[in-house]
Amino acid sequence: MFLIVLMIGVVSCNKKNNDAPAVVKQVALNFVNASADTINIYRNGSRLNTTSAILPGYFTAYYPVSEGQQIFEIRKPFNVSTGVVQNLFSVTLPADTNYYRTLFITDEKADDAFAIHDVFKVDSSAAQDSTCFIRLVNTSPGSGSLNMTFGNTAVSSDVPFKGYSDFAIVNLYKDASITGVTALKIFTTGSTQAFYTDSVTLNAGTNYTVYTLGTPGAAGFTIGLKPN
Repeated sequence: MFLIVLMIGVVSCNKKNNDAPAVVKQVALNFVNASADTINIYRNGSRLNTTSAILPGYFTAYYPVSEGQQIFEIRKPFNVSTGVVQNLFSVTLPADTNYYRTLFITDEKADDAFAIHDVFKVDSSAAQDSTCFIRLVNTSPGSGSLNMTFGNTAVSSDVPFKGYSDFAIVNLYKDASITGVTALKIFTTGSTQAFYTDSVTLNAGTNYTVYTLGTPGAAGFTIGLKPN
């Protein structure tokens, strides 16, 4: 009887020691700097964007992060004059199983930072070689709602600050000039007069995110264009 109990104990110990380690699921998160500051992103005290600081208007690649709740710190680069790294704010992202997400930093306030899901689309029709997808994200604090057109196609409407439209499919050649560029316009919702116009050349099969930089209608306003 003693021998049987001893053998069971040995088997139980071996099973415990051979248990596979828990698998930590990961998601992909990237960062868009829609503010006027040069910034770095930290998690658990370690800097994520190790290659270079994120300049105003620029964005990072997607970083693998744990699926659960995460806290990120937004800091300015080291100031050689003061010897200080200024911590602007921290932001907590709740647990989320959506694989792709983007965090937008719009100014020096935590309340104005926000994350969105990146649900990319694919055109499987016969026209896929001449189409792409595009959306608008309003990253201008204090702005009203915005509309966006690509050529003569309305792709985003009534997008408030921290809001974003779904990816809309557009034809790359329908309203393009002979040089292959298409007018991209942004309007204040309710207005038929665009306050911003740009000429862009996009690639087939790509999902593009347009994000706003600055105050709509003010001097210096422009956009960022992030391909995925």
